[in-house]
Amino acid sequence: MSDLYDGDGSFTFIGDSRPDTTITVDSSSTYDSVYAQLSEVDAYSIGRGLVVSAPNAISPNEVQGIINAVTAPDKAETDGTIVKLTLNYTPNENVLIYGTYSEGFRPGILNRPGGASTSSGYTVPFEVQTDEVKNLELGWKADLADGTMRINGNFFVVDVTDMQTSIFDPSISNLFFADNAADAEIVGLETDLLWAPENFEGLTISAAVSFLSTEITNVLIPTDDVQVGDELAFAPEFQGNLQARYEWDLDSGMVAHFMPHVSYSAESYSDIIRMNRDTIDSWSMVGITAGVSSDGWSAELFVDNLTDQRAELARNYVFDRPRVSYARPRTVGLRMIKNF
Repeated sequence: MSDLYDGDGSFTFIGDSRPDTTITVDSSSTYDSVYAQLSEVDAYSIGRGLVVSAPNAISPNEVQGIINAVTAPDKAETDGTIVKLTLNYTPNENVLIYGTYSEGFRPGILNRPGGASTSSGYTVPFEVQTDEVKNLELGWKADLADGTMRINGNFFVVDVTDMQTSIFDPSISNLFFADNAADAEIVGLETDLLWAPENFEGLTISAAVSFLSTEITNVLIPTDDVQVGDELAFAPEFQGNLQARYEWDLDSGMVAHFMPHVSYSAESYSDIIRMNRDTIDSWSMVGITAGVSSDGWSAELFVDNLTDQRAELARNYVFDRPRVSYARPRTVGLRMIKNF
């Protein structure tokens, strides 16, 4: 059954283009009145040539979805105020401590399948409201060991309200739609270090780690596919990297360097919707670079993903099939840079 919605409060079924099969639904229509019109017609054309008898031509949920559609808004807008406040404290010239309170939001979303409904009473919203975050952060920046070591870090707590998420549920609609699905809390710690040991000239060590604890604290939609206590998507509990760069002078006047590096990520989920999510496996990757540099130019040989790991960077699970995005396999190359 082909259909047209002209945006001004009516939804017209065209059927097989015969005048006596045209049915119009307006904002005052009810399910009974629409279905009564349908029952007066012998058959309807649905999709690409499929013809069915009137009693089976359209389901109660589809009729209700059509009635919902005639009240679809032609625009959406929002306004509000967000704040950010930062306080700094410097106990000495080598240490900075700061505290920050900040707020943020994402704009709302318009849903293509807005109005689709279920027998349980859930209706896909035409417009998804903004979601909001409130962030409380305590951080530090410190130069230690006579300036040979720098440590930065922060501890943060984030409250997410009315979190927007994409949903694919064929029992509701055959199209993806979005909704304000849940409230959540994020607690984390991040820190990075840069160290040039005074008694090991030419060596520089850098490292960074992050710890995350994420949790759905409240479910806002009537579904079992989002549950309180579940983790957020793409939020591994631990990530870290470490690299050591050693430089030395050559007799030719050039500077040579050698730098191994390693990175690691714990496992995480690809979605907060249980029927759409998959597990992203933990991974670790190792790489090496070595090269020389002089005034105005440098050349470097690199090997990324030395052990050729199939590191999973992203996953999704749609139409009952997992899809995986892997990191680039072992890659060997030569990088040359000329400065002008």
